[in-house]
Amino acid sequence: MIEEAWGVLRFPKNDFFMEAFRGIEDSSHLWLIFEFHLVQGPFNGLVRPPRFENKKKMGVYATRSPHRPNRLGLSVVKFSRLEILENEIKLFVQGVDLVSGTPIFDIKPYVPYTDSIQASSPFHEAPKFHEVKWLCEAPNEKSLIEKVVALDPRPGQDKDSQQEYGISIAGHNVRFKYSVDHFEIMSASATISP
Repeated sequence: MIEEAWGVLRFPKNDFFMEAFRGIEDSSHLWLIFEFHLVQGPFNGLVRPPRFENKKKMGVYATRSPHRPNRLGLSVVKFSRLEILENEIKLFVQGVDLVSGTPIFDIKPYVPYTDSIQASSPFHEAPKFHEVKWLCEAPNEKSLIEKVVALDPRPGQDKDSQQEYGISIAGHNVRFKYSVDHFEIMSASATISP
């Protein structure tokens, strides 16, 4: 979990949401059920899982690939705070691995005695953080951008590639490439808001 990756969920201030959020501050972590709204079909039963060192294809239900036939996702985040304003309620969370505008269908508390169990999986090792070097001026979001690139966001089939890639992080178009034993950030230009 990259705690610098924060998010804000916005809700109308009405009787339902005023009651629905009561007690949420007692949970340090929350589950978000969301939609992979930018992923387009058609979908295949076999996928190459992101960040899986073994490049073999696996069944989509045996992975956490975003290319799912139902486009539903599940993400755990850290509760930061709840702000109740005049016309809206804002839920601030950390460790977000979603893109801006992601539809959230439900929020549930993380319950350690049921949600954290000893389990077997081919994804038992945490992803490796690689060294990152800046070849350009770093923006204020330097730490977040470094941590995302350090986790190697390249497609699984491209892990041996040294070509340049691009990714959008915290309002920046980031261009990077892998060089021998580290990542190099070539540019991090701010995106223009519509």
